[in-house]
Amino acid sequence: MKNFTTLNDVFAYAQKNFGKKEIFYSKDSNKQFKGRTFSDVYRASENLALSLLQMGLKPGDRVGLMADNRVEWAIADISVLLNGAVNVPRGSDSTPQEIEYILTHSESRYCFVEHEKLYESLKPILPNTKVDKVIILDPSFTSKDNMALPMSLLITEGENLRKNLPSLELRTKQVKPDDLFTIIYTSGTTGMPKGVMLSHQNMVYNVVKVPPKVGLSSSDSCLSILPVWHIFERAIDYAVIAEGASIAYTNVRDLRDDFTKIRPTFMASAPRLWENLYLGIKQKLEKAPENKRKLFDFAYDVVKKFKDGSDYLSGNKLLTKEESPFERAKNTAISVTAVVNLFLLAKILDGLVFAKIREVLGGRLSGTISGGGALPAHVDEFFNVIGIPVYEGYGMTECAPIIAVREVGKVIQGSVGKWPEGTIVKILNDQGEVVPRGKMGVIHIKGPQVMKGYYKNEEATNKTIKDGWLNTGDLGFISFNDTVSVRGRVKDTIVLLGGENVEPVPIENLLLENALVNQVIVVGQDQKSLTALIWPDKERMKEAGLKWTDGEDLNANKEVRTFYQNIIKKQISSENGFKSFERLTDFRFLPKAMEVGDELTNLFKMKRNIIHDKYKTLIQGMYE
Repeated sequence: MKNFTTLNDVFAYAQKNFGKKEIFYSKDSNKQFKGRTFSDVYRASENLALSLLQMGLKPGDRVGLMADNRVEWAIADISVLLNGAVNVPRGSDSTPQEIEYILTHSESRYCFVEHEKLYESLKPILPNTKVDKVIILDPSFTSKDNMALPMSLLITEGENLRKNLPSLELRTKQVKPDDLFTIIYTSGTTGMPKGVMLSHQNMVYNVVKVPPKVGLSSSDSCLSILPVWHIFERAIDYAVIAEGASIAYTNVRDLRDDFTKIRPTFMASAPRLWENLYLGIKQKLEKAPENKRKLFDFAYDVVKKFKDGSDYLSGNKLLTKEESPFERAKNTAISVTAVVNLFLLAKILDGLVFAKIREVLGGRLSGTISGGGALPAHVDEFFNVIGIPVYEGYGMTECAPIIAVREVGKVIQGSVGKWPEGTIVKILNDQGEVVPRGKMGVIHIKGPQVMKGYYKNEEATNKTIKDGWLNTGDLGFISFNDTVSVRGRVKDTIVLLGGENVEPVPIENLLLENALVNQVIVVGQDQKSLTALIWPDKERMKEAGLKWTDGEDLNANKEVRTFYQNIIKKQISSENGFKSFERLTDFRFLPKAMEVGDELTNLFKMKRNIIHDKYKTLIQGMYE
């Protein structure tokens, strides 16, 4: 077990053990990846930290970091932490108004900014904040004014300040586990963002506990695609440094090419990425010759049955109720038969069919940790069947972020795995009583990862944390495998006029299984029935033979509406386990796709209140 107490210990450990290894990879002007050793990055971070120290940065000062995934982000971050200061990050796609609120509320005196374009957009709001200096990360920025400085210049100047290194090292060593390392303003699905205060101890717990569970080691090569300012990607990045793995920064546009360039063995991802990959693979299969489609379907059926049997025998089948001795004996016999009879055939078909799909993703991907939202069951099953284990995790910014995660060799579909040693999980009902395994309730957790609170918001802190127990606001249960299963958010729950409580997520996920449905949100709070807003997949609509004109309101197109009504009726039916009050009585097409920064958070979670307000007229029209 690594003996870290602060993130500065992590950086010192990496410098000592992996200093000469190329850990960070980013693209040059020709879109070719170039590596930098940890020693190179660490020295640049020390130099920048020395310049910041000379500029007057003090331990505990808040420092804005408004930028995206790049090596310079890591340099800026490490330099702030070496000084004992507090990083306040956000993405460059944030609005000036959001950044103004964050800088003002956090009382940041310094602010790192991605590039000159973002700096220019922030100039009007900066006088309203306490920011004295802006530091531009982009190496191509070389000019300076009264407020803005190139980071490259400060790194160069810091090289001449290395005689002051003992002063910086003293600061670094004085940082305590309980000291803040960051304040992250949640993108949030409701209201103004709250500043989550996380300590070094909160993050170090994640860095120590997660890698062994998901098998991350120094031989791994990772792709970074999620926003680095988000706690999930950030925790993975620190874990990569601690383990001496490597990480390459990419984006959605280049992801497909970069899979083949980097040939990653591991990555962190959001469910939406795997949904898109799943739909892309299925789309190719639909256009393939009939004999290839039949071979794929046959292979999928055989391998799934083999894996189902193997999972049951190894204890990796989700148990929502206790099995009787008779049920256990019966299921064991069925599973043994499937494993024995299908072992050889499943291996042959996997190599013949699924290995080709894995090759498209670089051919070396041994697993991915998925977080930031629920992974649809059909997508989860698909990738686990074709040989890319999805280590679905469950967490929140307030836990830096780990609450539970699946483990290597213990992928239990329908659950988000087990909680790490040192964490305690309990499920409470509406009366605040602990419920037994298998029963639904609100998930509460206690452990070293629980935040210190919300910055300058004691009321919100006291509502969320009581006696050290954090109320996640998530609905779920503990299975008879001792894993956590999450089934929705308390505040996502729709209460109908008749008093019925409905979880919208399972309905939405089932509708999304149909490739013609691109996005969907179920609504109906305080109404007699449920309805939905849908954004269709227009390419699939063409393939289905539907006709419409550009700019046409699809809600007025009878043929298209009837087609989608039939999809809804088929998917949300009693045959699929839905009660009568869970069925949709109407729907409307959205005028445009929901977008990140507008209706969606950076991890593609829907901002339900924003959507409800924005499309209030459309929703009301379904109930008139």
